[in-house]
Amino acid sequence: MTEVSTAMCSKVVNSVTQSEQVFPTLKLPMLVLRKILKTIDIETVILISLCSRKMYHLVKNFQDKSVKLRIKIYGEDSRVEVVTPKDYCHQVKVLEGKSRNLERVNINGHLVPIDRSRKQCGWKTYWNDRVKGLQSIMEYLSDLFGIKKVTSILVTPDTMRLLDVLKERQGNDYELGTHTHLSEEESHFILENYPAKVLRISGLSSNFPIGKYLQTVDSLYVGSKVLITLDDLLNMNCVELVLVSNHFTGTEIKRILQHWAIGGLRRLKYLSLWVSDLNMEDVLGELTHTRMTEKREYKCNIGRSVSFSDRLITRNDGVVASFQYDQEYSIVKFGVWPDSEGNKY
Repeated sequence: MTEVSTAMCSKVVNSVTQSEQVFPTLKLPMLVLRKILKTIDIETVILISLCSRKMYHLVKNFQDKSVKLRIKIYGEDSRVEVVTPKDYCHQVKVLEGKSRNLERVNINGHLVPIDRSRKQCGWKTYWNDRVKGLQSIMEYLSDLFGIKKVTSILVTPDTMRLLDVLKERQGNDYELGTHTHLSEEESHFILENYPAKVLRISGLSSNFPIGKYLQTVDSLYVGSKVLITLDDLLNMNCVELVLVSNHFTGTEIKRILQHWAIGGLRRLKYLSLWVSDLNMEDVLGELTHTRMTEKREYKCNIGRSVSFSDRLITRNDGVVASFQYDQEYSIVKFGVWPDSEGNKY
């Protein structure tokens, strides 16, 4: 943009956010408005949208649709975040109760107090019902930015009502994280009724029978030691599985790889397990395998990308997978190509 249009952008933003009739914002040519909306950050975009219904529809219709934004909900500390591809985020917090001497804004049909002072980390909004507040802000931001699906939710016992909203809105296509203070009954309830596409669960008791859910959950990360057997693993239907605290032997890893090599675990794409006393040559001895000639970054849905550089295993139908053993941390990682983003070996 030119120096003149940059100055114009600043003047428009100031006039709108301060509710001053200094500049005829709505009378600007649409081309100019599009350029202005592409230069301002998320916080300012949301702020402008809250000024009036006309400004809301202006922002909704003419903002930059090429930027792929995500929405995350944190039930633990009651906030909704809009996140950019570069992981810049703006958060709106939800508090129960009333607050005096605050401006009020219309969020999804609710007139609520809002504290957007610069000293705050994000904005604070005040609601009679915290879950209703989280839902309303989620729906407002989703509609404003054209975000069709919530990316993830960290749920707590008192925010579990939101899971019904997400289930109706987008099926199981989201990432669900559980709070460590969920009871065993609540954990069973979530696993049985809300098998999200990606599920991160922690704080389970050591005798929690996680194996029974390996048929219904696509991608599962378990952050605590649970009850699981080798047969559970051999019969699972998971796409991705990460078990952080359960110990497995080299013999069990060998059985899993052999089972995969002859056509078992057809849906499995990524596996990470904690193993002790693994002898690489013994585990791979009967399999068709080669050393990798270069490092390859593997993308999975359930965690950070993995840099594979050790071995390739070939299944009897020609499909290949990378296998890695981190001796320092006693972890094996197994990834079937192509990865979750379609990258081929």
